[in-house]
Amino acid sequence: MDNLKLWVLDNPSDPYTFYAPNVEIAGIVACSLSGGFGAHQADNSRERTPILFGWEEWFEEKGILDLPAYAKENADTIADAFDSFLIGDVNKRKDVEHMLELLPEDKKQEWRDSRQERMRSSLDQIGERAYLYAKRYREHSCTIGDNHDNNS
Repeated sequence: MDNLKLWVLDNPSDPYTFYAPNVEIAGIVACSLSGGFGAHQADNSRERTPILFGWEEWFEEKGILDLPAYAKENADTIADAFDSFLIGDVNKRKDVEHMLELLPEDKKQEWRDSRQERMRSSLDQIGERAYLYAKRYREHSCTIGDNHDNNS
């Protein structure tokens, strides 16, 4: 995680954090979950994505003129970002990461999913969708525009 930055998902629901190497990947992750979401870097709130409006222009400013192609080229990195989603704020994340380090590898996902279910107050299932998108990107079966159809 040396080159990864911690990001906060800007959304009207439960707090989430995730890792991404740059603002472009953080932006793809946030807008894939919802065009009404955004993200900002945890220790530099000036490094941020749009929220709600301006996504198309923002991607163009970042030099991403073909978003589906960019997403396909960076599918594994995007999957890693989705997989790193944890419910809770920045301070709680440190405790959760410590707990996950103590668990055997075969118990980590079960514990993470159980914690997600216990702590989630929203019906949006943001974390669950992030994990689903991670799986789809790893299988290279998910591209920008596919994410908002059914979640199965």
